[in-house]
Amino acid sequence: MPALVQECLIPCKDDCTFTPWSKFTACSSSDCDTTRSRRRSLTGRSRKRDKCQNTEVYPQVETEPCPCETFTSQPHGNWSDCIIRGGPSQLQLGMPGQAVARECGQGMRLRAIACYDRTGTLVEPSRCSSSGYIEEPCTVPCPFDCKLSDWSSWSPCSSSCGPGVRVRSKWLKEKPYNGGRPCPKLDLKNQEQENKKD
Repeated sequence: MPALVQECLIPCKDDCTFTPWSKFTACSSSDCDTTRSRRRSLTGRSRKRDKCQNTEVYPQVETEPCPCETFTSQPHGNWSDCIIRGGPSQLQLGMPGQAVARECGQGMRLRAIACYDRTGTLVEPSRCSSSGYIEEPCTVPCPFDCKLSDWSSWSPCSSSCGPGVRVRSKWLKEKPYNGGRPCPKLDLKNQEQENKKD
């Protein structure tokens, strides 16, 4: 059954009259700490009535928070390999002799993010981050080759008189690591003999 009663309002002579509310001002951004406002003005004789000037009773400006979008991000997937700045990907093609590819040292690694709105719906990652991923510094250890000492001094002669042998040798100074060149076997190849004959 249709409604039989409907509210209506006809201004009385002593009522304050206003223009219609204006449209809300535009929001400057989608940040959640911004506001927008709308205005109205007194019309006719209301402009001269003191009671109509009371903005606590008859506000002429209304302010409300701007509609805002809040997003949360969560890491998604695994970290990438460590990307060395100035590495092979940044070499100029056709000029192999003019640049040396860096394959170790300081770099950055990346990880994708999943971005959600306040309802938990997956949205474009760019809403949470301009790049769509997070990054952190990383280090790729540089390889170090095996290091042997310099030749030692010659040992005393093995014989107090007559023919004998003197020996000098090298020893391991630093083991290789991170894929560096391995050490030769430390055996007679790393020794030199000198036969002494009278």
